Amino acid sequence: MPRFTKTMRVPYGIAQCFTLVSDIARYPDFIKWITALRVSDQRDIGPGVTECLGEAVVGFKGFTERFTTRVVADEPAARVTASLVRGPFRKLFAEWRITESVHGACDVSLEINYEFRNPVIAFLAAANHDLAVGRILNAFLEEAQRRYSAPSA
Repeated sequence: MPRFTKTMRVPYGIAQCFTLVSDIARYPDFIKWITALRVSDQRDIGPGVTECLGEAVVGFKGFTERFTTRVVADEPAARVTASLVRGPFRKLFAEWRITESVHGACDVSLEINYEFRNPVIAFLAAANHDLAVGRILNAFLEEAQRRYSAPSA
C-alpha cells in the first residue's frame, strides 16, 4: 500500500492550523479537485474530540470519484484522521499531525496510506502522488494566509 508523508513548517499556531485542517466542510473552497464535500453524523466522542462522516466528490484528470471517510478531529492531540468507509479504494487512511515548532510556528504533517481498486486510477495516482500531497499542503498554507493574514505571534 502506498504511503506518503510530507511536513511543512508554517508561521501559524497549533490552534489555527487545527481549526483549518479539521474544517473539512470547507475543503472544496480551497482544494480545487475536491468538487463537493458533505459532512454528516457529526458527534462528540470525548473532550475536544469529534467524529463525523465526510462524503467527498473528487475530480482529477478526467476522472470523478466519490468516497466516504470517517473523520476524527482530536484537538488535544492536534491530530485529524480520516479512514475509509466506502469508495474506490481498497484501503485509505490519512492523518494530519500538528506540532509546535519555534517562535509561534508549527509543523503540519500529512501522511496518506491508500490503495485504489482500479489499476488505471492507481497508476495515475502513483505517477502524481508527490505532486498531489505537495499541492494539498500548499493549498492549506494559502488558505491559512487568507484566513489568518498575519502569522500568529
